[in-house]
Amino acid sequence: AFIGKMNFMENNSRKPMVGQDKRTICCLCCEKGPVVLRTQLERSAYVCGESIKLRANIDNQGEEEVRLKVKLIQYVEYFIDRGVLGVNKEVQHLVLEYKGDPVRPNTRSKWDSAQSLVVPVMPPSLVGVCRLLQIYYVLKVNLEFEKSGDDLQMHFPITIATVPFRIPNSNQQPNIHYEVSCEHVEGGLYIGPEFLLGEVYDGTSNHDAQRETVVLYRPVYVTVVKHNTSHNI
Repeated sequence: AFIGKMNFMENNSRKPMVGQDKRTICCLCCEKGPVVLRTQLERSAYVCGESIKLRANIDNQGEEEVRLKVKLIQYVEYFIDRGVLGVNKEVQHLVLEYKGDPVRPNTRSKWDSAQSLVVPVMPPSLVGVCRLLQIYYVLKVNLEFEKSGDDLQMHFPITIATVPFRIPNSNQQPNIHYEVSCEHVEGGLYIGPEFLLGEVYDGTSNHDAQRETVVLYRPVYVTVVKHNTSHNI
């Protein structure tokens, strides 16, 4: 989903996605200057360990400070065949967050994500593959007004993939390894009341909440290691 006045160039992981949102505030019939947020996402698909390539230009011609906020949200939808219509549930997890410095009135600011938005280890996108589970990610870019509480919003779909991006005709190959997911973006637990170790599920969900949960397994996911001159990131 895209929110605001946005010019979407092409939904392609290898081409930049450009968005623009603009707001002019009117008070007592006296129009204040516009506040403009322009963003560019280099590509929409990443592997765990990579840095999201996002640039933002802020032109604040209003009368209050604004602040850039960026969030990557994981959405998980569960579908259970129960009854006639079935049961569905959606949960969301905050993957990572960035909060910029205030931009004062009548000033401009530029921001480059660089190493600020490194994708942690987490499940890849899963859409249209399993009828019981969907996992997808959205990058939310907000420009928040400090006093009024209003904000400009842009939402970019992000694909978490299992094959790293490769520059065509390049001899450099990404260094791939596997790690377990971060706990806050597991996308669901791998143990439930019907699978408690040493017990038989009787169809009810009543169980001792104080009992230690035993995780039966934890899958591993593709991630890449980036090298610099001194150490691995």
